[in-house]
Amino acid sequence: MVVAACAWVVAAAGCLATTSLHERAVASNDAGIERLRANDLEGARAAFRLALEYNDRFSEPYNNLAIVALRRGELAEAERLVRQALRLNPDFAEAWNNLGYLRLRQGDAAGAVEAFEESLRTDPGQLDARYNLVLALGLAGQDDAAWEQALRLDVASPQDPVVQALLAWIATLRESPEEASDWATRALAARPDQPLAAYAMGWVLLRQGRAAEAEPFLRLGAQADLGGFAWSLLGAALLQLDRWDEAREVFARALAEGPELVPALFGAGLAAAWVGDCPAAAEYLERGLAADGRAERGLPAAERQRMEELLALVRQQVEEGSR
Repeated sequence: MVVAACAWVVAAAGCLATTSLHERAVASNDAGIERLRANDLEGARAAFRLALEYNDRFSEPYNNLAIVALRRGELAEAERLVRQALRLNPDFAEAWNNLGYLRLRQGDAAGAVEAFEESLRTDPGQLDARYNLVLALGLAGQDDAAWEQALRLDVASPQDPVVQALLAWIATLRESPEEASDWATRALAARPDQPLAAYAMGWVLLRQGRAAEAEPFLRLGAQADLGGFAWSLLGAALLQLDRWDEAREVFARALAEGPELVPALFGAGLAAAWVGDCPAAAEYLERGLAADGRAERGLPAAERQRMEELLALVRQQVEEGSR
């Protein structure tokens, strides 16, 4: 099953030949999977719990209960259950993948990378884990490693528009518009509704100064699970189109997903300054400069200086307005 941009893997019984499991535990786990696929969360949870009554050393129901918890928005409980599955079976590739997904949802890209790599160490054929690893590497700023893993995924799953979209997104991180356009075009030809590919195409068009053409792609791209980056890029397009109020709303969406997202903080500051809300502009710009100072890869010196100069100007306006 695919959850957001990452793949979350349900564990079916029968994959642990070395463990003797009660037949009723296996049957209950399988019944829970069917109910989970039908989105019957209460029924699925009951079935997985029944499986554990028959055999509390059965790791798969713990992993599957974690999926139920995730769908209910209970991230802490989901992580507890996944870790229990891994305590019972440290080589449980699907559970490592799911732990990585949870870490990614919690903003821990580096921790997610470790979990996805452990999943692939256990089973290099886990395409879901490799896909998720590419996402995590990209969000962790390891662009070259993400590109290498994405190319391996393309070998393992050729002509797959989902993989092509992933390559298009990584190309944007590598500041390669030609590669981004090429991969995004291929992906969108097969799947016009692919959010990552749409994001990449919007990024290419925005770099070319074609904000009006980029906007519909970026609105679709905002559905990608990129921790606010996609919303931030849409906000940048709206700034270019002089739609300040809309831009402020979009940057607020971006910051709800990533409060330390530097482009969104600066974008929100710019939009606030343009509509005359100088106190808000000063707050966003100050937060943006502070977050940029903490980032591993900060803004280019010239861009940071421009933001510092704008902050000084906004502060001056606030002081004059308070007199």
